Amino acid sequence: MEEGRGIVFKGNAEGLIIVIPQGYTPDQIMSETEAKVSAASRFFKGARIKVAYRGPQLSDEDEARLKAILDERSGAVIESFSRQEDSDPPPKKVAPAAPSAGIRRFFTSDINEDSCKFIRSTVRGGTRVEYDGSIVVIGDVNPGGEIVASGNVIVLGTLRGMVHAGAGGNRDAFIYALSLKPTQIRIAEAIARRPDDSDDNVLTPEIATVKDGLIIVEPV
Repeated sequence: MEEGRGIVFKGNAEGLIIVIPQGYTPDQIMSETEAKVSAASRFFKGARIKVAYRGPQLSDEDEARLKAILDERSGAVIESFSRQEDSDPPPKKVAPAAPSAGIRRFFTSDINEDSCKFIRSTVRGGTRVEYDGSIVVIGDVNPGGEIVASGNVIVLGTLRGMVHAGAGGNRDAFIYALSLKPTQIRIAEAIARRPDDSDDNVLTPEIATVKDGLIIVEPV
């Protein structure tokens, strides 16, 4: 259970976990959740997610209030809403999911002195790159291309594929691209996808980091 950091959003394979500190009043929970969801609504818009919360047991009435805020402010379809017991699993080593059928797997185990892997070409659709360290792509990451790194990911081109930085749980990792238009990005356990209203014609270097459990994208 995380205390002293306010309400924290965590992404998982199915959707969203809301971590509520002990001692929060229902009004604090509602107001802080509403502010966080509103700030991140561009990433939730149109998604179908399951939501669970951890922390103090809410009354049926307060659970209904919290779900109503998510329904109204996130722009997502909330498929289910429930309470989850506090049971964070022990940390695991980097173990990315196995690539889907038809994907060519590219894995390197050699570690440079600076623990950084350079990819001097475009990562095309169907190619997966994994590295225990940071990855720099001198080129684009096309749709269907995947990058998984335990450290940072820097794309000196257009990012249109899937990137997972901090894959070992490092929330301080970041994702940078000259043009950030991904199908999905992940940093540690936080997940975000490309907003539906993203403008393909705008080329602005941006950096994605995690703040209060949410992925925040900012221009550089």
